[in-house]
Amino acid sequence: MKLRQLVVLCCACQLTLAVAQQSPAPALEWKSGDLTLRGGVDAHAAYYSMSGAWWNLAASAAPTYNTDRSFGELWLHPKLNGRYDLAAERQLYGALSMGLTKTLGADAFDNRNKGAVRLENAHIGIRGKFDKAWYYDFSAGRQPFTLGTGMLLAAGSSNGTSWGAAASTPRKAWEQTVIARLGSDAFSGQLFYLEPAETPETRTNTRLHGASLEWAKNENGKAGLAWLEVPKSTAVYPGNLAPLVFIENGRAGLKTWHGWLDLNDVVPGLKNVGLRAEFAVQRNDIKRANGRIDPMKANAWLLGASYWAQTLPFAPRFSYHRARFSGDKPDTQTYERFDPLFWGNGLNNWWFGANGSYAWINSNLQVQRFIIDAYASARDILQFQYVRTSADELNSAIQYGQGARFGPQGLLVGVPKRELSDEYYLQYVRVFSSALTGVIFVSHNTPGAGLKAVAPQGVRNWTTLGFLFSASF
Repeated sequence: MKLRQLVVLCCACQLTLAVAQQSPAPALEWKSGDLTLRGGVDAHAAYYSMSGAWWNLAASAAPTYNTDRSFGELWLHPKLNGRYDLAAERQLYGALSMGLTKTLGADAFDNRNKGAVRLENAHIGIRGKFDKAWYYDFSAGRQPFTLGTGMLLAAGSSNGTSWGAAASTPRKAWEQTVIARLGSDAFSGQLFYLEPAETPETRTNTRLHGASLEWAKNENGKAGLAWLEVPKSTAVYPGNLAPLVFIENGRAGLKTWHGWLDLNDVVPGLKNVGLRAEFAVQRNDIKRANGRIDPMKANAWLLGASYWAQTLPFAPRFSYHRARFSGDKPDTQTYERFDPLFWGNGLNNWWFGANGSYAWINSNLQVQRFIIDAYASARDILQFQYVRTSADELNSAIQYGQGARFGPQGLLVGVPKRELSDEYYLQYVRVFSSALTGVIFVSHNTPGAGLKAVAPQGVRNWTTLGFLFSASF
């Protein structure tokens, strides 16, 4: 990163700290009769320093790519929320906000100094109650939406490329939504229609609709079941052999059943124990490059457990997750490769590793993740993660067909050995105030036998040091 860019980033960090460390002030608020308007702003400044980016795998296709790089990212999000109270416990509500991003330097994808000013939220809705026990909520427009814990639907907006901020991923809102919810007490059902906000470089014109049922309580967690369909999409799928046989419009027509269970303190006699289980089953008809129609039968699942030892020093919480996302078996006509759609919701959920999540897109993957959270104080939180990733199917596409090579049987993709990488992640969070949070992390990822086997140029360990200051007021 150039000195001028580093100075700009440091000034932005200092400004964020100075503003947010003032005595916490409420968001700007204006009332007139039944109308209430609240204004505020979110901001963050981040700095990332990488060595050995992409494990040196880019050396074969892009020999000029610099595996050692530093870059910064800025985000500014002014926002306005409104509410108008109607009779009979009803409300009209809405939100309007802008998202401003800027990358300083060249990020891990080698996009340099990119950024954009775009509309983030712009939605309206009506909500209320009837018959005392029932509530409803209908909204439409640009807004965030997460189904369950984010296994399939969370990242409503793209980040990176021409929009910048590929590492911080601040944009969340879907380009267009229509969401209708109906519920009573802990039970709710919803119908939804979604269009993702996609950068021009990554546009797939995907459309989704579906329905879900969920039980949720703040003190115990949630459980739910959903069905969703993709009536339209130009997203391609990798074929069996090489990048040259991409399956055009592979996602169009996809149907998925998705279930989740994330519960705490529900096992008799085992206080502070959490249980987690999720699954997704996908079906479609796939038209191969040669015109043949094959059935798609893909699936994914996650099992997890946690224990919060609140009586021990630093009140550590231990979590373990095991997940599998099916890969396409090279020797069958059935298409088994799982489509993760718009997954996300953070490193504790569907991003597997701060470095690994750049490369692994939750398809043809097996993952084990161990997490320890520790609380030095109410404002000082430590986290350690160990993430091991492996290929579900050998010689089958891991991402979008990368790793093409010639073998005894001809052209191959994927890896010939299952081990992909091991990642060690350490994070420190400091909550300075209700408005300001600071994060420091280091992530060290070592390549496995699978990556080494497809890199005749040699591989490197991938290490990232990151700093993030965020404010919301």
